[in-house]
Parts: sequence; C-alpha cells; structure tokens
Amino acid sequence: RKRTPAMDPPDAPHDDPHDDGGGFQEEGDGSGSVELQPLFSSARNNNGPKDPDGDEGLSPPRSSSSRSHTTAAAASKNVAYAANTTANGTAVDHVASALSNEGINNVLQRLQLKVRGLFAAGTEAVAPSSSNNGAVLPPPDSNNADPAVDSDKRKKMVLLLMATLFVALMGAVLQKQGAVKAERDVEGGEQEDAIHDLPSKGDAVSSTSNIHVINVEGYQPTTMVNTTDYILPGTEAAPPLSAAKGRPYYPILNHFQHRDPTSSYAKAWGYFDFEDPNPKYDGKMRPQPTNFESAPNRDISNADFPEDAWQSDDEYMKAFLAQAKLLVNRTIEAVYAEYGVGIPADGSITLTEEQWVNREKFAPFMLKPTIATPGGGSWSTKQSFEGIARRFIHHIMTGDTFKLVLGGHSAAAGHGAGFNQSYIIEAGHVLEPVFAHLGVEMRAYNFAQGGMGTFQQALAGMDLRGKETDWIMWDSKMTERPANLPNFFLRQALISGNRSPVLMGDGVSLNGFHDTAGAAVASQGNGWTPVTVSEEQVKEVPWAAKYLQCARGATANCKGHEYTAGCWVDREDFKPPIKQGAIVGGQASWHPGNRIHKRRGRMIALIVLRSLDYALDKWETLAAESGYPVAEEHWHVNEYYKSIREKAVKVPGCWGNNWRIGQARHLSEMEEEADHEDSDGHRNLDGEDFWPARLCNVPLQGRTLWGPRHNPMETSLLTIMKPNPMGDIDPNIKKAAYMTKPCYNPPDRPAHWTVPPASEPFAPLIGASRHLTVDDEEHDKRQLRSRINGSPTPGEVREIVSIAEEGDKVPIFRSNIIKNTTRVLADGDVVEAAAATAAVVDKNAIVPGYGLEVKWGRPGVCDGSSHHWCDKLCESSCLMGGAQDNRGMICFNGFSGWLVFNVTNVKHGFIGARMEPWRNANDVPITHGWTKVNNGGKGNYDKRGRERQLHEEYQHQKNMESMERMKDEIEEDIQSSGDDNDDPTHRHLGGGQSCGLAGDYTFEYAIDGEIVSSWNQAEFCKHFTRLNYNLDVMKFMDDESKTGDFELAMRMTNVGRAQVMCITHLYWA
Repeated sequence: RKRTPAMDPPDAPHDDPHDDGGGFQEEGDGSGSVELQPLFSSARNNNGPKDPDGDEGLSPPRSSSSRSHTTAAAASKNVAYAANTTANGTAVDHVASALSNEGINNVLQRLQLKVRGLFAAGTEAVAPSSSNNGAVLPPPDSNNADPAVDSDKRKKMVLLLMATLFVALMGAVLQKQGAVKAERDVEGGEQEDAIHDLPSKGDAVSSTSNIHVINVEGYQPTTMVNTTDYILPGTEAAPPLSAAKGRPYYPILNHFQHRDPTSSYAKAWGYFDFEDPNPKYDGKMRPQPTNFESAPNRDISNADFPEDAWQSDDEYMKAFLAQAKLLVNRTIEAVYAEYGVGIPADGSITLTEEQWVNREKFAPFMLKPTIATPGGGSWSTKQSFEGIARRFIHHIMTGDTFKLVLGGHSAAAGHGAGFNQSYIIEAGHVLEPVFAHLGVEMRAYNFAQGGMGTFQQALAGMDLRGKETDWIMWDSKMTERPANLPNFFLRQALISGNRSPVLMGDGVSLNGFHDTAGAAVASQGNGWTPVTVSEEQVKEVPWAAKYLQCARGATANCKGHEYTAGCWVDREDFKPPIKQGAIVGGQASWHPGNRIHKRRGRMIALIVLRSLDYALDKWETLAAESGYPVAEEHWHVNEYYKSIREKAVKVPGCWGNNWRIGQARHLSEMEEEADHEDSDGHRNLDGEDFWPARLCNVPLQGRTLWGPRHNPMETSLLTIMKPNPMGDIDPNIKKAAYMTKPCYNPPDRPAHWTVPPASEPFAPLIGASRHLTVDDEEHDKRQLRSRINGSPTPGEVREIVSIAEEGDKVPIFRSNIIKNTTRVLADGDVVEAAAATAAVVDKNAIVPGYGLEVKWGRPGVCDGSSHHWCDKLCESSCLMGGAQDNRGMICFNGFSGWLVFNVTNVKHGFIGARMEPWRNANDVPITHGWTKVNNGGKGNYDKRGRERQLHEEYQHQKNMESMERMKDEIEEDIQSSGDDNDDPTHRHLGGGQSCGLAGDYTFEYAIDGEIVSSWNQAEFCKHFTRLNYNLDVMKFMDDESKTGDFELAMRMTNVGRAQVMCITHLYWA
C-alpha cells in the first residue's frame, strides 16, 4: 500500500486549529449550542467489503485512532479516568494503582514543577511550552530573600502540595470505586458484549468525546418476560430458576435502555452516544405498530408505521445509523486490540511497523463474487451479504430477535474449556450488547452434545434448536464423517423452521445450498496470532493470546496453560458446601482450551459484524434513494425465507429418493446387507424397518429429554405425554429434577479466566460500553437478566408444531396470545383425567400407567445459552463449569403400564423414536417393591406417611445415581469418539447395541387405541435400526397417506421389573 500524507510520523503537527484532540469536533453557531460530529465519516474506506469487480480481499477495519496520535497527549488525560481501569481491589489497592498510572505521574511531575517555582520565587512557575521544548526556566535569584519569610512560604507550599495530592488521590479512588462497582456487575461467562471495524494503516483517527449523559429511565422495561409461556400442568408452583419456571429477564425495547457512557472503557474507546433528536420523546418511547404479531414474520406494511415512529423519521434514522456504524466499527477494533493490533478511539496506542503488518494478517476476510471464487481465510459471498443485510434491516426495524446456533460434538460443546467459554458463546459475548444497542435481542446457543453428533437433533427439525434461528453452524466432523449427515443438519435448518438461517459448517460443502437454494453462507478461517516464546517474553503478550501459540523452539509451556477455566470464584453471599475443583473437567487431546475457543469465537463474531456493517451501509444507500422507511421490497423477509425453503429440497447431497436411511444392527447383518448394495454402496429400499429417505425433504418435528435444547421445558417429551388417571404426567412431579431450585442465585462473579486485567482491552465491554448488574436491591432498576423473585410476566411465545408448509401462516415470535397446542392439549387431558375415575381399570385398556419413570437429568435452566442457570446443585464440585450435556429419558418395565403420547400435526405419515432397551431395574425406581402392573392398583398413590416418604427418598437416591451414571456414559462416549480412536468396529457397535439384558419380553405398541404390533425380544431386535453411532431407533408409522393427530402408546409385558425400556426422542413428520 502506498504511503499517504495521513501516514505522518508521530511528531507531525496538527494542522486543524479546531481539533481539540477529542473524538468529536465542536461547531458553534453563536447561540451556545454545540453539534457533536461523529468520529468517522459515513463514507466507506478501503476496509469494508469490496465490490466483486474490485479487490477480492478485505482490509482490516477502520481505525478509531491515528498512527500520528501520540500517547503523550493521552497520558495527560489519564488522570481523569485512570480510576476506571480496575475491576476489583480495596481502596488502598486503588490508590497504589493510581500512583503507578502514567497519567497520575504526569500530574505529579507538573505539580513538582509548579511547587519548585513557588518554593523558589513565591510566584507561579513557568509551564513547559513548545518554545522551551518542555524545559523549566530557572527561577529568579533568591539570594536576597528573607529566610523567615522563605521558610514560611515553603511550609505553606508543602501544605498546599499535600492538600492537592490528597484531593487528586481521593478523586482517583472514588472514580476507581465507581469502576469497580460497574465491573463487579459483569457476569462471569455472560458479560456484555461489543464489536467494531478496525482502521487501515494511515487512516485519520480522532480521540473520544466528552461524556454525554441523557436520562434513560423512561426507556427501561417495567416487566420481565420468559422465553416461553408454556407451563407444564402441575408445575405452577415451581421454584424460581428451576427448569419448570425458567429464567425471566428484561426484554430489549428500544435503542436507549442500555446506553451507559460511564463504562470504564468509554473514555478511551467511545460509546453508543445516541439520543432521540425530537425533544418530544426525551425519555419517552416512540409509538410503534400494533400489528407486528399478526403479520407473517413481522412483515408489516410501511403504511402501518404510525406518525412519529422512529423508523420513518429521517433525522432520527440518520443519527441512529451513524452511531450504529461507529458501534460496529468500535467493536471490531476492540477484537483486534485484544490481540495487540487494535487502536482505541483516543489514539492512546501507537502501532509499530511490525504490528501494522500483523494487523493485516489478523483476521483476513473475503467477500466473494461467487462461492466458487478461490480464497482462504474467512469468507462470505455478495449474494449472502445481500440476504443478511435484508435480515438485519428487518430485525432492527421490527425489534425482532437474532439467534446464533451451533450443533456439534464434545469439542464444540466446550468440554475442558467450560461451557461459557465455548467458541459460539464467546462469539455471543461480543455480539449480544451490540445488537442490544440496536434494539435487537441477540442470543448465542450451543446445542453441541458430548459423545454424539447432530443427527439425533436434526431428526426433530428445528424444534430442539429453535425455529427462529438466524445463523446456524455445524461442527461435528469428528463423529459424523459421512457428508450426508451435515447436509441433513443444514437442510432441516432451512426447511423446518420459521426462518431460513445463514449456514456455516466445518469443512462442509455449502455450494448447493448457496447456488441452488439461494441461502446465505459463510465460513470462518484463521489468522495471525501473537506467539509465545518464553516465560519472560509472555509477560508482554496480550492477555487473550498468552500461551495461545508457542513459537518453534519456545521455552514456554503453552500446553501446560491451555486449560485455565476454573470452577469457582468466591462471592460474599454464598460458599459452596462441596470443595470446588481447580479447573473444569473434560480435558482431552481433541478438546481445545478456553483461549483457543475465545480466538475462534472472535473470528466468528467478526464475520457477523462485517455483515452487519454491510447492512448498515446498504440501509443508508437505500434511504438515499427512497427515504425512510426504505421500500418494503428491501426489508421484508417472509418471501425470502419461503423461496429458500422451497428450493432447499432440490439441493443434492442427502439420501437419494431411492435409498434408505440406516444400517443393520449387527456385523453379521451388515454382511447379509452387502448382498443388496449396488456398485456405489447404495442400499435398495427393501427393508421395511429402515427410515425413508423422504425425511430429507420434509419438515420434521420432535421432542426429547436430551439436552441442551431450545426452551427445554416446552420441547420436552413431557409436553406430549398423556396424564395418568390421577391427572399427573409424572407421578413424582413434586420432587422431580425439573422442580429443583439451584443452590445459589445468579449471576456468577467475574473470573480471571474470562475477564482480562483492567489494563487490557476487552471487546465485550468496549463495544457495549454498558454493564450488567447483580441481583440485589441496589440494582433492581438496571438489572437485565436475573430477577428471580415472583412469577415472570408472560412474554414471547411461539407455536411449537411445524409450520414450514403453512405458507404465510407463520407463527409470530412475540405473541401475546398462547398458541401452544401441546399446552392446550395437556390442560384438556388434565381436566378429562380429573373427571375420570382413578379406580383400577382393565389391564388391557390403553390408559397411562402409574409406574413411568421420568429421568429429567441435570436440573436448572439448561437452554444452551450463556443465560442458562444449569446444574447448580449443592452437590456439584464445579458450579461454574456450565456443562449442559444431558441424556434424560422416560423408562418403563413390565409393571409400569402404558406410556402414551399425543402426536399432533402429522402431515407426512411418519412417527419414530430413539429407544434404549439395555437399561436395568435401577432405572425405574418408582416400581421398587411392586409385584403387579401398576402395583395392583394406583401405583404409589395409596402409600401414606412414613412408607411414602421412604419410597420417595429411595427414588430420589436412585435418580441421583442415575444422573452420575449419565455423566459417566457421556464421558465414555466422548472417549470413544475422540481422535485417538479410529476403530470403526467400536464406533459401529458402541453405545448400546443390546436389545435387552434380562431375557425375553414382549413389547407392544398401539396407535389410536389399536395394538399394531406385539414383539418378543428377537422380533423387537429385528425391527430395531441404527441410524448413526448411539442412535438406535424404532419406526412406528411410515405411511404418507396418514395425516392428523395420533395417540401412540407402548408398554412391556411378561417380564416384571427386570427388563427396562427407555425412550429419549420422539420424531414425526
């Protein structure tokens, strides 16, 4: 790149007489009013996405500071905000830190110069100037001074100096205490997030503006919402933060509620400095359309925006977009700064020539004209960015949500690094506060499951991953090597949800989805990272990069510092009853440490931010042509999603229409099966028990007790279970794991492995320039996520039946009307059951039994997001580990009676389930001591007093043991799936190949009250099909002519308690 005049040496003088060194310039009109000019021009420079006809690559982001801006000027300002740079410590620590600060030293030097002059002459000393080059002029001759007077003056000067120092230090301490108060409110693992664009070498940079405070009280939400209004009958009195109650939070309502210029990073980096230009709405929210909920995907007409709506206000929109672009640019720059190549807005950091070179290599990104265009690093396409721009403009205009979702295996889940440090959650830490400033509720979800792949999730369509997903990533190459598995995962993401998300995949071919379906795609690459050489040199390496990558021949031990995530940070209100582990468990050669996760998460966040930057630029361009709001054809998304869904079925790469899904149960059957394969290894559709390939191209639905999963209570198997005659879905509902409250309340305290020292840049807080607050009375008004006292106000809800083929009748995300069909169904069943007799019925009647064991698994809110509050049991030895891998199930034996499900909205005549027939008697403790079906009557309902108490204690003990076995099973599967294990035989037969452990039995299933099949063990095993590792399934319906609602029932007979059958997932289409 050619050197330009802007690339002057650091000592180059400023030519602008109006530049006061701040990030904004003041333009007066003589009336005393001042207009704040934005730090950057709205015009694009060479760091944004290039037109495909121009440069293929993308330069680093725009800079918020100039290379010609020296650190000396910034140092003199440090006195004013040095106190904001520490996150903890006592008042004494704050004083010590302040005294060591460059800014304080600078002031002390100036005071020393002044006092020297006063001592010598009793007059003000001459200040350093450009004319004297900083030298202090010698004082006048004082030989004739009166010694007594001189001594008196000196004493006065000493007292003046001491008073001045005391005032300066107290000011620093108070400011630092304010910063501490703000920083302590940052939740460890769920910090506020931010990001922005970085500058190119030679870009002009200004420093930050003065703090501009507005009254935001009128913009604050007054009620809390939950992610769903679904309430399982019988759980109405569930305790706060139990799975049944959920974790309520304050919703995002506007562009002002999180504005906080007092953030410790705001002074150096800038902040979201936006206020409503119309005084009429100072501290008051603008009117909004009332029909968002009734319009498909919130695609209202432009005419529906009321008078004074911000979306159609030209002055509001111009100011808002200007600040939005600064916000994005600032956050990208902050990510660069975390790794030593970023520049804050005040120009207090000057990069060396080497750093400028490394900056160019840090996060290379290419916006390709076509997906076939060669190029490495991170990339997307012009077509994709156009689609993403439409999505983002829509979401900001309508206040919609933005959800980033990951499916994968144990490495993606963050085993060894900690769930809140997994890379998709790290991306969310950066992105969430950026979108919050734009009025969009953003969440990142990690649905990866240890020891498994993604197929068991994808067979439920998007029910378990969230039908409102906007951006989805597949990362399960270790456990799902056949190409048709990621194809199925991404295909179902496009056709089964309410939206057609942006697609990403680790080594996955995205060409067909891009070219055939028109889907938006992106790929994350790698870039330059600061290297570690020695234990001495690493002290100078940026915090985020320490020990991340060791140079060849390095003497430092990078591997020994790979895993730093711990299990606990002390807090003042709670002490764990169990000693906490030093680090999170789950380390393995194929499990990256938390620093690696952070680096990858930052790269993903940069892709999203670049696309958001592109969207904001396009919004301005469109408005220049047609004004605000921009034409509906540029921001409506319903037809865009629908077009992609319709064309996705034409994408090749899934199982063909002539081939079956699945494989034989045993190696001997595999040999027999080979006789039926053609020359390409394809298997003819001659096995009636294999699952049909048509499932590739129909929207699937499902429920499970495995996790993590989206809206865990609403998507559980319990929501489609039929209650027993006593009206209970779960006879043990009062003491069930989903009714268990946590051992302590959120949030967790900031941890040294998640938050860097105060002197280091931290992208989540820099971009946000805001903070979360803890759950105490002092912070009630500003608390965002964690109020847990009392019942939540009903908020957003969604219909959970498949709607992909309903055309424009798409469920609305933020509805005030409960549309949950399973909730209505469950309530109806409760009423019906309550009216029915609880007397013993005919043993052959298909009535839900009393001996069904619900094994929920981990307690708490395990929804896959950083806002979870999962597995916070007092018995835990790693309360901040955050693991959400869960393998719950419903189990039954020969005494349990019928298990009955209501399967609704079947459109393609298919019902199937994942089953586990290898469980033992300990997995159904509810039938302990029984000798007959339903205990010969009403199960345990007839037990009273001490007998009932003892049985409940026994059942609880066995369920706790079962949960520990579940964790061990997950770990065993993880070890089986690791890079160190390439034995295909082990992979094929592992994970429960048995069809039963206790001899023969009879398995029966019925549909709509009629028994369809009654199999002994051998017959059951013949129909039992393996779809993938540890994914063994049974098909109950496969007839395209059958549609509607069905009742599916199953039971075991002729076996007693010894043989156990469990169901983990139920699928239908």
